Amino acid sequence: MDGAAKEAGAPDLVLVLGRRGRTDPDVAGGKGANLAELVRAGFPVPAGFVVTTAAYRPPDLGPLGTAGPAAIRGAVVRAGLPHDVADAVCVAYRNLGGAVAVRSSATAEDLPEAAFAGQQDTFLNVIGEQDVLDAVVRCWASVWTDRAVDYRAGHGIDHGRVRMAVVVQRMVDADFAGVAFTSDPVTGNRHALVIDASPGLGESVVSGLVSPEHIVVDTRRPKVVRRTAGHHGAYVRSRPGGGTERAAGPRTAGPALPAPAVRQLIRLARDVERHFGRPQDIEWAWADGKPYVLQTRPITALPERTGVAGLPGRFRQTARAMLREVLPVRPYPIDMTAWLGPLIALLDKAVEATGVACPPASRMFIEDNGVVVRVEIPVPRPTPRLLTAPVRLARAARRRDPALWRSDPLIGTMRARADELRTLDIGGCSWPELTALLKEGPRIAAPLLELRLRYFPRTLLALAVLYVSLSLLRRRRLTGALLAGVETLTADANRALEDLATAIRADAGLSEAFARRTADELCEALHTSMRETAPGFVSGFDTFLDVYGHRDTVTPLLLTQGTWRDRPDIVLGMLKSLASQDPPPPGPGPGGQAETALFQHPVLRLGPEPLRSAVRVLLRQARWFQQIRDDTRFLAMLPLPAMRQALLEMGHRLVAEGVLDTAEDVYHLRLEELDGIGTWPPAPGLAAGLRERASDRKAGRAGLARTPLVPPAPAQPIDLAHAEVLLRGAPGSAGTAEGPVRVVHGPDGFAALRNGEVLVAAYTSPAWTPLFRRAAAVVTDAGGVASHAAIVAREYGIPAVMATLDATTRLSDGQSVLVDGDHGLVLRPRR
Repeated sequence: MDGAAKEAGAPDLVLVLGRRGRTDPDVAGGKGANLAELVRAGFPVPAGFVVTTAAYRPPDLGPLGTAGPAAIRGAVVRAGLPHDVADAVCVAYRNLGGAVAVRSSATAEDLPEAAFAGQQDTFLNVIGEQDVLDAVVRCWASVWTDRAVDYRAGHGIDHGRVRMAVVVQRMVDADFAGVAFTSDPVTGNRHALVIDASPGLGESVVSGLVSPEHIVVDTRRPKVVRRTAGHHGAYVRSRPGGGTERAAGPRTAGPALPAPAVRQLIRLARDVERHFGRPQDIEWAWADGKPYVLQTRPITALPERTGVAGLPGRFRQTARAMLREVLPVRPYPIDMTAWLGPLIALLDKAVEATGVACPPASRMFIEDNGVVVRVEIPVPRPTPRLLTAPVRLARAARRRDPALWRSDPLIGTMRARADELRTLDIGGCSWPELTALLKEGPRIAAPLLELRLRYFPRTLLALAVLYVSLSLLRRRRLTGALLAGVETLTADANRALEDLATAIRADAGLSEAFARRTADELCEALHTSMRETAPGFVSGFDTFLDVYGHRDTVTPLLLTQGTWRDRPDIVLGMLKSLASQDPPPPGPGPGGQAETALFQHPVLRLGPEPLRSAVRVLLRQARWFQQIRDDTRFLAMLPLPAMRQALLEMGHRLVAEGVLDTAEDVYHLRLEELDGIGTWPPAPGLAAGLRERASDRKAGRAGLARTPLVPPAPAQPIDLAHAEVLLRGAPGSAGTAEGPVRVVHGPDGFAALRNGEVLVAAYTSPAWTPLFRRAAAVVTDAGGVASHAAIVAREYGIPAVMATLDATTRLSDGQSVLVDGDHGLVLRPRR
């Protein structure tokens, strides 16, 4: 047994490092669990032990919660270690002996979605039992630093559920130390291994105190492809008798890390990544001619894999732009399994019909524990069947006339089945009936694919001929306008909205109410006073929601984002805006104006009448595309209100059974998990499992809040010949941002930083983390890709440039700059 004696069945207070593995972060914390896994796998990890979460005594947040983090920290320090914990720690330390490193290892630390870089404390070169005990207490107290509290709040992590373990390891008095990323954390290149190194302890690198030696390795060979000397104005080393100190170092230097060390670190880092199965951020030390792993964690906010040049790259960029438009919100697990997933399956069928081979679209969504982490765009591949596509398209075009598409029986079937769902008493449905309703929704929407396959061919051919004709007439710029103004169900909804706005303008009382009140206040009045003062308007509004209320508020691809019927305040906000404006002028819209301009072309104006008639037919058939596309989307959304109502009803029932905290937490469960409940109420073991999965996924999703689902397009190369470069440094976090400079020299200047300003500092530490919420970008004198500033900038999704050497002296407050995190440049914006 580890540590001091304990009662039979009692949890371990102290464990020798390696007794548990990576599946036990609830016992050893994130850092401790990863290190234990490395020890068990035989990696070179300094010997040590873990003070487990069972030893942690969380403070009572009841009386202390209103007093703030400082009061909680003080209470933790005053309470000290319980006698049983202190005894167990002392026994374990005597077995280890000598100088040790004492590191925090919270249960919400070193996670794939949140690195918690430096948010809790680490104490190096600790010597003696009492100092070790004090360091453990201070690690516990660091759970409640302002920076850690702010970081958890920003990632949606419940303060009350965090538990702290503490890792105590034999101190490695390093000759060199630093960080190795097994993928490039800035570009996302999975074939680039990045090593940052500095003399002395790794604190020099992770704190950003130095600009480290920077080594980039192409792992496919493997070979060092770039090596940049460091700037070591100072470094951190162990101090005799305990603690650390800064020592002066050379301002610049050539290659410092020995070649054998580089080779061994490459092998070690790749082995660690292979073991964990994902890109890793590894802190290492080099001492006595061999490497040690001090900790490892998944790389957070890793950009999407970079595409190859040429057509696949252009395809991915186009696909990214489309996906950002239709998926502005990260899908929930229930979206992926109850709505988006089935719709994606329809897309696969459509792609297959074209003669193009492509991996299933569902593979685009990369998940971790049921949470969609990112989207990776597959590249389609032509097959021999694509050669016959024009022939097949022409044959299909002859079979169906798009002018008759609205009379297709499939539309009546879709509407009838959706009406059946709307008339159901959701509250009276059994659990199996609710899950059956969720499964029925996609089946109602499925005919949209068949409708498009039936009626798109002729209109697609017409579009192609129109495009070629306009190109020959040099009127291609009219294409968009010519296709506008088509009669669609969306256009009907817009006219209905304008009719309601006209009613508001015509009624003085309504006009004043909409001018003075917010959308939320109008929503409340709609159900109270307006029913007496404006019954005609209320009746018209209810009719509008009855016909058009299934329209999505964000995107039709996500069940969880609500509809107009769920959010009438959104419709009232639109009416508030429309009513404040003059009604649209009568006369032809953009489509009619463009058509008039087209027929003024000499070829058409002076040509024979059959030519003009043919062009009018071509226009009419091409315009059907817009109507079919919009209306089938409109029809496909018909089941959404009933599905959302059923889903939230399930959420409320799970809340009543103590499975979930809120009804909306049901979004974090998958359809098969809800279906697996079967009989009601759920068995205790099943209920506990569902609660744990929903909680874990909720935290995982919150941790990705600042990581875009669809990465932005790669930065375009900057023409340096026509741009004024103010500073050159090292890329720390990708992207570009423009804003006024704010030079911050320390905590006294924190309050000066305003939203949208560019934070300029010598370097940052964890205490600076809250500033990243306000900053548009970060520029530092020192640091590298592994420094605190770079890691947190990547998690917050803002560009960062490291190692500029003198940004704090060359830039001034209020100066407008463009920060290019992709290329490590600070530029003067072009005007």
